[in-house]
Amino acid sequence: MSSTVRATLTKVCEFLLTTLLVSFFTFAAFSIIPGDPARIMLGTEASEEQVEQLRVELGLNEPLAERYVKWLDNAFRGDFGTSLSFNTSVGDLISSRLPVTLGMSLIALIIVLLVSFPMAAICSKRPGKPLDKALSCAGHILFAIPPFALSMMLILFSANVLGIFTAGRYTAPSVNFGSYLSSLLLPSFCIALPKIAMTFKFLRASMIEYSQGDFVRTAKSHGLTDLRIMMKHIIPNSMVSSVTVISLVLSDIMGGSLIVEQVFNLPGLGRLLLTSIARRDFPLLSGIVFYLALITVILYFLADLISALIDPRIRDRRNV
Repeated sequence: MSSTVRATLTKVCEFLLTTLLVSFFTFAAFSIIPGDPARIMLGTEASEEQVEQLRVELGLNEPLAERYVKWLDNAFRGDFGTSLSFNTSVGDLISSRLPVTLGMSLIALIIVLLVSFPMAAICSKRPGKPLDKALSCAGHILFAIPPFALSMMLILFSANVLGIFTAGRYTAPSVNFGSYLSSLLLPSFCIALPKIAMTFKFLRASMIEYSQGDFVRTAKSHGLTDLRIMMKHIIPNSMVSSVTVISLVLSDIMGGSLIVEQVFNLPGLGRLLLTSIARRDFPLLSGIVFYLALITVILYFLADLISALIDPRIRDRRNV
């Protein structure tokens, strides 16, 4: 068996084990939280006999391990049960809100990459110069501003000063894809700004490190221009370590989108999560938490896998 196949199988096993542990802790955490789902579904007017009958129907009297196996089997088939407050399938509720959260996350990631890479390339070429110091200072300021505060400032500026944006206006992608993108652009920009600062800081340090390598001096001795050296040598080498950072940024972006959704009054997973907490809707709450945790685990798995494929040294170290 080749080292590439062995490394890939190892990562797949680690991914499956991590996913299993995440699912167990998610289910166990919401199983021990005080509160009776049967009582919540029937209301305070229901008798104890009615509540007990519903508990038997829902399997709430069964042992934790048995309930977990059933929940896990249903979860991996996309069935997280029925929401107590909406009386609708949890899977349907999540899938209806997912385009908002995923759309904002992907747009924010594109903004981060389009802005942070050129900034890092410019600053790494002349570290310590006025432009480098100015961009670094701006990055520290953006990183320190909370997303919700930045969102409110941009809403006030764009709506009251420019008159081009109205908070809470959302169009589904199936209705009008252009309006869908425009309704998510400003919220995505709010999420992206602090992440630009974080990504820029890491990329700048990585590019400065690689620009001082022997291969750069060799390339210069062969007459390559600075732009060609940057595009052919420094940025590709920086991508190896950048993949993990980008996956961290994307998972952080998804976490930040939950807050920004509230400020912009968008019907995403963030609002659904807060609603499930307020109403103690345990099936919906556990489904959303597991879904978000699973996306994070998948991102880390893909980042680890891509890093090993890009740089054989990482793969070789894992097989020692």
